[in-house]
Amino acid sequence: MDPDTLVLAVSEYLHNRSMRERSAYHEDRVKKDLMAILEVAGEQTSDTTQSIGLAPLPWTKYKEGKPVQTKVVGIERRKRTSSVMDEDKAMALIHRKGLVKDCLTTIVVVNEDAVLAANYAGTITDKELAALYEEKTTYAFYPTEES
Repeated sequence: MDPDTLVLAVSEYLHNRSMRERSAYHEDRVKKDLMAILEVAGEQTSDTTQSIGLAPLPWTKYKEGKPVQTKVVGIERRKRTSSVMDEDKAMALIHRKGLVKDCLTTIVVVNEDAVLAANYAGTITDKELAALYEEKTTYAFYPTEES
């Protein structure tokens, strides 16, 4: 690749990255404002949804890099609920009911600090220690910024 083509490609990348970062920031801010409007002015259309209808707005969304034309006819605020077990409460109940053997699992993990200490103490040789590690190489792209 000749230097001019490389400069153009990097310039295009930086331009698109800038647009994406700015756009993501702006989108999050506008979405937060719209959610507040929906909370106050949205029509309760179900137990979990508040909606506001709109005149059709054309929208181009992208699927696998290809434009797909559609229209947006409203916005919704949907309640999503998830359940996460409170481990402190679960532990108390498990102990109170005598279910420790049935409901708790021991997970065995290698304590790397202890392995390194064993190497330092001479119980594990340097050669044995080195054999425990595998090198993995990956590459990431970063633009070099002016310092």
